[in-house]
Order: sequence, then C-alpha cells, then structure tokens
Amino acid sequence: MPDNIVNVDFRRHFHVQPGDRVLDLGCGTGRHTLEAARYPGRVVGVDISRDDLRAAKFMYDDLKQKGQLRGHADFIIGDATNLPFKEGVFDKSLCTETFEHIPDDRAGIAEFLRVTKPGAQTCVSVPAYWPERAYWALSWEYWHSPGGHVRWYRPGQMRQILDEMGMEVQFERRRHASQSFYWFLRCIHGLPNENFPPVRLTWKLINVHHNRRIKLLEYLETVANLVIGKDLIHYGRKRPVAAQHEEPASELATA
Repeated sequence: MPDNIVNVDFRRHFHVQPGDRVLDLGCGTGRHTLEAARYPGRVVGVDISRDDLRAAKFMYDDLKQKGQLRGHADFIIGDATNLPFKEGVFDKSLCTETFEHIPDDRAGIAEFLRVTKPGAQTCVSVPAYWPERAYWALSWEYWHSPGGHVRWYRPGQMRQILDEMGMEVQFERRRHASQSFYWFLRCIHGLPNENFPPVRLTWKLINVHHNRRIKLLEYLETVANLVIGKDLIHYGRKRPVAAQHEEPASELATA
C-alpha cells in the first residue's frame, strides 16, 4: 500500500520534544520520519528497502527546501535485527507495521528496545488479528508476496511479547478501518490489480478523507475501528532497569 498517510495518532500520543533523538524502525517511505522532523531534533529512519529510502529522502529534501521541517532526518538502510547504533541512544522509538515482516520478530524487538533509552516513549503497531486473518483467507498472494507478512498476531499476543521483552504497554488503539476495506477489495480483485477502478477509487477517497479530516467520516471510522480497525497500535515506554548504569551516548554511529 502507498505509504503516504500520516497516522493522526502520531501527533496526539507521540510527543517529540526539541533535541530528541527519534528512531523510526521500518520507516518505509518516511511518513512518520517526516512527521517527527517537523519538530527540532534528529530523526533516523531505518529500512531494508533502498527504493523506499530513496523516496523518503526525496520527500525530505523537498519539504526541507520549502522550510516545512525544523528537524534533521537521516535515512539508513539496515537490518532490524542488527541495528548499527549504541545502546540507549534514542529518546523515542517507534516501529509501525514491521515486525510482521521479520522472520525473527523477537530479535527485532530486542534490538528496537536495546537502542532506546530506559523510560523512553515507544510505539509499536502491527496488523490487527481479524482483518489480517481475513486477508490471508481471501488471497494466497497476500501472504506469499516477496517482502510480505510472514505471520499474524492473535489478540493480546504482541502486547505480551512486548511486555516480556521490556516494553511497558500503557494503552492500545485500533486505527485505519477504511484501509481494512481497501485491502479487502485488493484481496478480492487480485492483489497486483491495484489500479482496478473500485480499488483505485477507494484509495483516492481514503486520501481525501485523511487530507481533509471530514468530521462525519472521522466519527464513522472511529466507530468502525472498534470492529475492523486494520492496525493495532501499542503506546508505552521502555521499562527502566533497576540500578542500570547508563553511559551518555554522544554519537548515533556504531561503537
């Protein structure tokens, strides 16, 4: 799916402060990296796709030239299970729609939390269970496409994993019910056929909705999120470690 819709929850629940170092793991084409760069600070977007990172860098340079970004962003190609950063270097970390793609998701979560400061704000989102199960049932291509999803998470499963790995989940939200409908159409009409008229029209309407934030549609999607919200978002903090000795992380580069 095109990665150009900024999750409105980002502004409401993921507060970037001046001078923060922010990690966007699995940044794709940079929707959250660019949003974080609107605030003074340094953001690092990491992804395994060179093409996505090129697109993210292009949009970053364009917005920076227009004076719409106050922060600095770097884009790094990398493996989520082996991040090139020192321990505890980031003041905030987020990872959206990534761990379902990684064969060893626990290794990715461990790295995500390793490079985050104890007590720092974190955000992790994965596909919600029931919409994801429907897509897998409807379309063989959905879960056999290169780079696609390799697993789904049952209700409460990701929260349990995050808790075991050291993230204290403070609350959850389901979002993007309209995108559930879009992916339902994609699976019905054939995953590669994204330009099929009903599919294309639905995507255009979703973009209009997200750009204009029409009140009635916002209300309807909020209600629909309770049932068919596509994404399950976990907000919380990296759990502080008792008597942990922290050394200042002066650089983002590897030791």
